[in-house]
Amino acid sequence: MRPSRLPKPLFPLIAIMLFGHVAVSGGRVASSVFVLQSGAGESAVGLLIGLYSVVSVLLGLQFGRWSDRFGPRRVVRGGLLSILVGILLPVCWPALPSMLAGAVFCGTGVTVASVAIQHAVGGLPIETTQQRVALFGWLTLGHSTSSVLGPFIAGAMIDAAGFRAAFAVLCMGTLLALLLTRRVADTHGDEAMPPQSQHAQGWRGLLADPSLRTIYLLTSANAVAWDAFTFLGPVLGHRAVLSATAIGTMMSCFALGTFAVRAVIPWVAHRLGEWRMLAAALALIACVWALLPFARAGAPLFLLAFLLGSGVGCGQPNVLSLLHRFAPAGRVGEAIGLRSLFGNLSGVGVPWLFGATAAIAGLWPVCWLIACAAAVASMRARRGAQLG
Repeated sequence: MRPSRLPKPLFPLIAIMLFGHVAVSGGRVASSVFVLQSGAGESAVGLLIGLYSVVSVLLGLQFGRWSDRFGPRRVVRGGLLSILVGILLPVCWPALPSMLAGAVFCGTGVTVASVAIQHAVGGLPIETTQQRVALFGWLTLGHSTSSVLGPFIAGAMIDAAGFRAAFAVLCMGTLLALLLTRRVADTHGDEAMPPQSQHAQGWRGLLADPSLRTIYLLTSANAVAWDAFTFLGPVLGHRAVLSATAIGTMMSCFALGTFAVRAVIPWVAHRLGEWRMLAAALALIACVWALLPFARAGAPLFLLAFLLGSGVGCGQPNVLSLLHRFAPAGRVGEAIGLRSLFGNLSGVGVPWLFGATAAIAGLWPVCWLIACAAAVASMRARRGAQLG
């Protein structure tokens, strides 16, 4: 789908996603490096990264309902304000408690904003379902761009001017995103609201659909592979004795992989179905995680990070497109919120569980467990086309 044919309301949504996420992607790396340099160890990094998702696990479904009820503009603004608070805390007090509190605010804010933006993009006019995949491909390019810029900015600023300056620079993107929310349509939620009985079913009603169950299984496997690298990436770089700039560059290579695959999706969506793209992506994820324990230097880590980013980056646009196709009328935001809940459950559980496992048994059991899970999910995706 060519840029000239994209709906005009898509562009401010892409920009908000890009600028709003810079602080979060860079803040994760900066706070992780801070914890490691303070000598707290891998388990403390796991705790820190898990805090980015802890509130979203409890309220992720509610975030989607807010988007259904109030529309995107107010929900996006609330999320961005939470990010701003979380990134300013380490600027005022660069210490472990502020890093932990900032992680809660940033993680909650980015989930709130992302759910509302994804809901808004899914509601833009399209002619075919393949065009919706293309729209999400363009949207997630903004996310990928911020994931490239954030870690690189964080690593470079830490080495050049320290942690406080790094967080101060990262917050600039969030301020710009707040200004751009004036360009978001001031809607008041979906016109076709579901009956009260459907709301009462909650997540159980959504999971009763076999298609949605499969979609949530695939997005959970993708989220585990993504979140595990968010946690283990700095650990692998630290084990390889990389500098903060090199660790930031490695994480940017991961984000660059997500960018590269999402740049291709708008042009291949009409040729490949969502299920086939998901199956291929999960197979690639399995191969990369099987090889990561053997990477002991910068060059192989950079390459594997790029390939892993290419795999996990393919998941979100296709999953979001499938959710808009299979979700009940008037509950699209709620369905996206449930996807976010599963993703954030992974964001909490993966760092805490795998952090403890890595501290006891080393990195290779964790890496190979993720590889096996991705391989199973890939086989399930191959059968997904039979569901419609």
